[in-house]
Formats: sequence, structure tokens, C-alpha cells
Amino acid sequence: MHADFSIEPPACGSVLDRRTIALANARWFRAMAWRALRDGAPKGALRAANARAAARIVLRQARRDALVNRLVTDALAMSD
Repeated sequence: MHADFSIEPPACGSVLDRRTIALANARWFRAMAWRALRDGAPKGALRAANARAAARIVLRQARRDALVNRLVTDALAMSD
């Protein structure tokens, strides 16, 4: 049987949607870091550091995504 497929980008939402999600994820990781320091469980400082690092990664990826989006938008605008 023949498989139908298209070469369309996945529907991932607008730039504003992706930015909002990235900010929400970063806030969640930072809240996890705060809880890790205060919950009294073992290795709280390590868990907090890992959560803060994850928040930085999320924000760095969002910035990279915004940069790539601007470059692609500019390139497409110049080609028209």
C-alpha cells in the first residue's frame, strides 16, 4: 500500500506561543530549584543546580530558535 506524506513543517504554533512555553518551562525549573533547596531531601544543592541549568538551557534554546526564525523570515522576504 502506498503511504501518503507531505513535506510540511509540523504545526508548532507561533513564535509568541513558543516563547511563552519556554518562559513557563524556565519558571517551572526555577521553582523546582527553589523547592529542592528547601525540601530537606538528599543532595538538594545538586538538584537545585541541575534545575537552574535546565532553565538556562530552555532559555538559550528559545533565543536560538528566535534567531533562526528571524534569519529564515529575512531570507524568505529577500527572495520574494
